[in-house]
Formats: sequence, structure tokens, C-alpha cells
Amino acid sequence: LNVLLIVKSASVDLLDTLPGIGPALAGAIVSYREENGPFRSIAEVTGVPKIGPAAYEKIRDLVTVAEGQ
Repeated sequence: LNVLLIVKSASVDLLDTLPGIGPALAGAIVSYREENGPFRSIAEVTGVPKIGPAAYEKIRDLVTVAEGQ
């Protein structure tokens, strides 16, 4: 079963389950989202401080911005 995590609405606890994210980065994703609004694309997550290309590559196939995918 493959389930995509909806990065524009996922909680810190759910984001923390992604490989290489952890609680600090999960919190940074939520803070970024609260300050900048929902993510419109997966690539937008690279705007979160400390999420660079390596972290993005680990999670990009595990997250979505669309509901119901």
C-alpha cells in the first residue's frame, strides 16, 4: 500500500515519519506553510530552510499537494 502524504496539510507528527525529516524539519515545514500558505507544488518544499536537494529527493515521491491522490 502506497499512501502519499499531503504536505500542504499534514501534521508535524505525520511529516516526521518521512525519511530524513525528523521533528525539527517537520516543524519547519509546518511553520513555512503557516507563514506562506499551502504548498502549490512539491518542489516548493525546497523553500523550507534546511531542506535541500538531497532531502527533497528522499521525500518527493512520498508526498503530494493534491487531495485524493
